[in-house]
Amino acid sequence: MTQRGPVWFVEAMFPGYLFAKFIYSTQHRAVESSHGVSGIVHFGDRLAILPENIVTALQSRVGAEEIVTLDCSIKVGQSVQIVAGPFHGLEVMVTQLLPAKERIRVLFDFLGRSMEMEISTLEVLAA
Repeated sequence: MTQRGPVWFVEAMFPGYLFAKFIYSTQHRAVESSHGVSGIVHFGDRLAILPENIVTALQSRVGAEEIVTLDCSIKVGQSVQIVAGPFHGLEVMVTQLLPAKERIRVLFDFLGRSMEMEISTLEVLAA
């Protein structure tokens, strides 16, 4: 969100990674020596293997355009979790959107009382 409103941008889901299917025993040297490849991901002696159904699910999610649109807009009545500041971890309900300030007004229970406060949209995560 900017002062002019929401801005759409495109970014890589897995920046710097290339998913490849190959036979490790016979092709790992060719893969590792390919232009732009830093190495094959591994954890100690174990290779990082991604099950084919996970790759298929990712491919079906992004579709032919290879783009996923995320709706991160916060809505009145939605529960969100505070992820920064003294109320970190507290789940609250959005009561008002204040887009000009990039803030929201939330309702929460504190010491047995319902209270409202303003908080930055950057300090909450949809619950």
